[in-house]
Amino acid sequence: MDLDALNAAFARPDVLRFVEGRGGLIWIEIDNGLARATLTTHGAQVLSYRPAGARDDLLFVSECATYGPEQEIKGGVPICWPWFGRDPAIPERQIHGFARLREWSVLACETRPDGATWVRFGLADDAATHALWPHYFNLWVEVTVGATLTVTLTTRNAGDEPFAITQGLHAYFKIGDPAQLQVHGLDGCRYLDKATDAPADAVGVQSGALVVAAEVNRIYEGVPPRLVIDDAALNRRIQLDSQHSRTCVVWNPWRAGAQALPDLDVEDYRRFVCVETVNAASEVIWIAPQQAAQIGAEYRIVALES
Repeated sequence: MDLDALNAAFARPDVLRFVEGRGGLIWIEIDNGLARATLTTHGAQVLSYRPAGARDDLLFVSECATYGPEQEIKGGVPICWPWFGRDPAIPERQIHGFARLREWSVLACETRPDGATWVRFGLADDAATHALWPHYFNLWVEVTVGATLTVTLTTRNAGDEPFAITQGLHAYFKIGDPAQLQVHGLDGCRYLDKATDAPADAVGVQSGALVVAAEVNRIYEGVPPRLVIDDAALNRRIQLDSQHSRTCVVWNPWRAGAQALPDLDVEDYRRFVCVETVNAASEVIWIAPQQAAQIGAEYRIVALES
């Protein structure tokens, strides 16, 4: 659908509209009194979310990010599916799967009783996806923009054979200073260390709060449903509540890693941390024919307690 058709079908006066964004992508702009947000049909991705009264956006998007068909957008909340990280069967394939590179359909937009705005995106298999991954599926991403931001991904197996997936909500959170950052809730969790200088198959156990003072690239297992990011530099706490996920990835590439990525500024490592709700590593999800599985997260900004 083009912009006129989308606005005719789904726009909400003074609340939600479809506009042309960077790279010619379709953006959805939401301002409902509870929050402002920007979504895009490219990858069903949330690019921005700022609740009413908040000084800063919840999310980070790189100024060097690329926009266009088949391009990943570095920031916001990308959807990683049907594999998270490298495809274990064919490691040289596109990292984090193809869902974030595809154009999704808008299926519904609603105003909820509390004033929040709900948007539902859909994606189904076609010849292009079969060339990459030979399964029949339906995907839905539901985004609720209100006093909190909620993102839910549902996978339905539309075929007659079971299939396995790994997946994730690859959230990039804006931060003020990594030196003043702590991630709480991971104490005692085992992790796989994927940092550049870590030995192959390195493992560890988190002790206390996680601090970011160098490259961090860890897959945590046995993670509780609530994690908290304390950001003293921005004087705020980000509360992350996950559903149907027991693994979590924490990533910051640090300076050398950012410098190696063309869609990050060399100083961007100071501006974000990824704390990702995932099913990854040992948490592989098998879906039987005609059945569905779901993963989701709710994000809330609160003032940091003094």
